[in-house]
Amino acid sequence: RWKSQKSIEVTLRANVQGLGKPGDVVTVAPGRMRNQLYPMRLASYIDKNAQIIKDATVAGQSALKSAQEATQAYQQAAKKEQRIVQLQELRHRLQALGPLVFARAVNEILPGSKTIFGSVQAEDVVRELKEKHGINVDKVTVQGTKIKSVGDSWARVDLGDLGHVELKVVVERK
Repeated sequence: RWKSQKSIEVTLRANVQGLGKPGDVVTVAPGRMRNQLYPMRLASYIDKNAQIIKDATVAGQSALKSAQEATQAYQQAAKKEQRIVQLQELRHRLQALGPLVFARAVNEILPGSKTIFGSVQAEDVVRELKEKHGINVDKVTVQGTKIKSVGDSWARVDLGDLGHVELKVVVERK
């Protein structure tokens, strides 16, 4: 004699009133599945082996995602550490520099005037650092440079988390 099952689990393929929506795993009587749901393609039988494989796959994907996130976090930390080392090296190179000297024409209309034509700006400081000292800095990091007179001034190079470095800027008569 057949060993009767009281209920079985099935996966719904369509919205079935009173049971659920597509993708839901529900428990139904075997007769309902055999006579109504399966012939009308409203549900499909669950293969226990397929379910085990699916669960293992989901667990594997979860572990893979965790490993990828850990790798990404490690790479970000390594990049940040590398950036800090680069900034420290830049700081030491900038601190070892002497004054940056610029020659500019002076407005001679007023006797004893120290006002220059134009000004010494961030672009000039960046160009001077790159051409004469081989140091690359971004124009945005150079502050306090719109010097309009002959004499000594200061330019500030912002190094983010490591603070800033003050550079002496000397403007001379051309």
